[in-house]
Formats: sequence, C-alpha cells, structure tokens
Amino acid sequence: MRKQAISYIARVLVQKIIGFLLYMIGAGFTLTYAGSIYFIYLLVATIIISLVLFKSNEETLAQRGKTDTDSPVWDKVLLTLFWLLNYFVVYWFAGVSETEEHITMVYWCGIIITLFAAWFSTKATLENTFLESTARIQSDRKQTVCMTGPYRIVRHPAYSGLLLNCIGLCMIFPYLSVWVCMTITVVIVIIRTALEDKMLKEGLDGYLEYTGRTKFKLIPFIW
Repeated sequence: MRKQAISYIARVLVQKIIGFLLYMIGAGFTLTYAGSIYFIYLLVATIIISLVLFKSNEETLAQRGKTDTDSPVWDKVLLTLFWLLNYFVVYWFAGVSETEEHITMVYWCGIIITLFAAWFSTKATLENTFLESTARIQSDRKQTVCMTGPYRIVRHPAYSGLLLNCIGLCMIFPYLSVWVCMTITVVIVIIRTALEDKMLKEGLDGYLEYTGRTKFKLIPFIW
C-alpha cells in the first residue's frame, strides 16, 4: 500500500513539473516574476499536501493512484478531458499569453483563492477515505457515505475546490485563452458532478437520505 501511495505522489509531482515545462515552452522560456511565484507556490503546496495526506491515510492515496477501475465510460471521458485541460493545456495557454508582469491585487487574490481551494479539497480527502480519483460505487471497499467536515456543506467538496481553483487561475493568469480553458473545465466538473451524484443516489446505500441533509452539490444555496 505504501509503495502505491508513494508512486501516486511521485506522479502528481511529475504532473506539476510537466505543467511548468509547458508554461515555459509557451512563454519561450522567459519566466516572469508572476509565473515564478505561482509555480514555486504550487510545488511547495503540492509537497506539503502530499505529506499531510500520506501521514494521514496511505490507503486513500494508493486508491487515488488507480487508473484501471470499473468507473463508467462517461467518467473516463470526462476525467481525461479534465486532466488534460486543468493540468497541462491551461499552463501552455498561460505561457503563450505571458508578455509582461502582472502582479496586482487581482493576482494575489487569485493566489489566495487557489490556496483556499487546495485546503478545502485536502480537507475533503482527509474526511472521506473513499475519495478516489475516479467516480464509481466502491463495493470492493465497502463504501459508506461521508457526512462530516466539508461534506456537511456540499455533497462534492473536492469538486467545489476544483471550481475555486479555476477561478483563481483566471485571476493569476488573466488571459482570454486561460478563461476559455477554465470555463470548459468548469462545465466538465459540473457535468461530472451531476452524473456522479445520480449514480450515488441509485447505487450507494444511505446516499439518498444524505441528500436530504446536505442539499447542495457544489455551491451552497445555489446548486
């Protein structure tokens, strides 16, 4: 289990490095202060979060590293598109669009929002040991409904964190191409949330009752 967890952490770090390299390629290997601050912060935050999760529950990380699961086809398609856009394409777009420094109050607000998004998603992962990367009914792990922590606020807090991260990235890299990329990403997250929520209502014991207690899927008082 520990080997799989470490492998997952290594993959996440490589993912961040590839994202940075795509940004550099797009920017013609010219690194702005804005880009430097963001990617250093991203790497440090990723390492800290990975260590926290590893210390808390190795099994959760090991399970999140699985790619060959019995998740439905719609999940495999949406997850692939999300993964490409959110971790790679957006950074290439950001690099291509970088022409001058843009460290403003909006930039720092974006950093704060992405930091909060990371904390919120991490909190969800710590609370819910069944929070895998793919969407499926985990009969093999005797899955139960998580109702604590951020799950008292929304039913899919990890996805809420992803939405906040998209908003933050649009503020950190205020370019049309980034906004379009993140808008498509948000749509993918919303569609995946709706489909996963329907699947859980139909297949996970206790989930339908849980929806009566926690009424909102992603955004409190809205949806």
